[in-house]
Amino acid sequence: MKILCDRTALLDAVNVVSSVVPVKSTKPILLNLLLRAEDDGVVLFATDLEMAARIRLDAVKVAKKGSMLLPARETAALLREISDPTVTLESIDQRCRIESGGGSFVLLGEDPAQYPEEAKVEPGKSLEIPAGRLLRMIQETVFAAAREETRYAIHGVLVDAAAGCLRFVATDGRRLAISYENLDTKTEFRVVVPLRALHTVAKALPEGGKELVRIDAGSRQIVFTTGKAQLVSQLLETRFPDYEGVLPKSADTTVEIPKAVLEGALRRTAILAAADLRMVRFEVGPQQLRMTAESSQRGRADVSVDADVKGAGGSINFNPDFILEALRVSALDTVRLDMSDDSMPAKFTLGESFTYVVMPISGT
Repeated sequence: MKILCDRTALLDAVNVVSSVVPVKSTKPILLNLLLRAEDDGVVLFATDLEMAARIRLDAVKVAKKGSMLLPARETAALLREISDPTVTLESIDQRCRIESGGGSFVLLGEDPAQYPEEAKVEPGKSLEIPAGRLLRMIQETVFAAAREETRYAIHGVLVDAAAGCLRFVATDGRRLAISYENLDTKTEFRVVVPLRALHTVAKALPEGGKELVRIDAGSRQIVFTTGKAQLVSQLLETRFPDYEGVLPKSADTTVEIPKAVLEGALRRTAILAAADLRMVRFEVGPQQLRMTAESSQRGRADVSVDADVKGAGGSINFNPDFILEALRVSALDTVRLDMSDDSMPAKFTLGESFTYVVMPISGT
């Protein structure tokens, strides 16, 4: 097998499929990715037996058809460091030679015939959504999902399609992120998708992309398909919490504030929050939001900013990292906080279809 390929396009494809390659495995062959050269282009494929990614490249000159296995981590690292616009890959006897103007490198592979075949995709309920909108929904939710393996029940994102609306929902038990998109479809399904699968899908999606992505949800797997890429993932067999029951129905106080102002002030305040109890106190008064944090070892922060306040006012304690993570993916210039007392969850409106609910921290 021998191909001449655009280095950047190849690196982007390798980065996508490598996302499913396990860090460690009892089956060493899974630490590789499969590259298959055909008449009309190149296909890259990788799997960990629970998830599989495939992507096609057309910006390739195929001198000789064939297949090879490449060690995923080393291949990606080499392509990042090579500066030439094109690279040549040639395989002989399970060895791959990568050549560019900056040198020649030989990677030791394995027998591609021993690599797992692509699993058959089971039929499922399907819908389509523009790539840019899907990327936004992933970005607005994955950060709020549980990261600890012990919280397996919510170690993923709920994908809920019903009544012409697609919702992505994530929670770690202390916060809840909801992103939704109205679609012209009658398709209905409710599945929990692993975080790794959505991170991999996000790598394959362009910002603001108009290309339609097809989502097929079956009883055990979900498939995301674009024109050039496909990701197949097993679903999490778990019951997702009743997220609609968590949403606050009313609020005593509403605060509207420019996102940049809130983010900058909160970052400064959080510097002096205690390391063992990450807490910033929000005190809402007439047209003002005051944020304070204190640490017996670090000191005290007291920051006040102007805000548009309606209602009774009051105080509430938040983990500042929870708020900052959400603000980073908010597209609004002005965000809104709806709150009642310090024992009730507060709701942040961070986008036209992006709602974020945070439980307060008890403290003085």
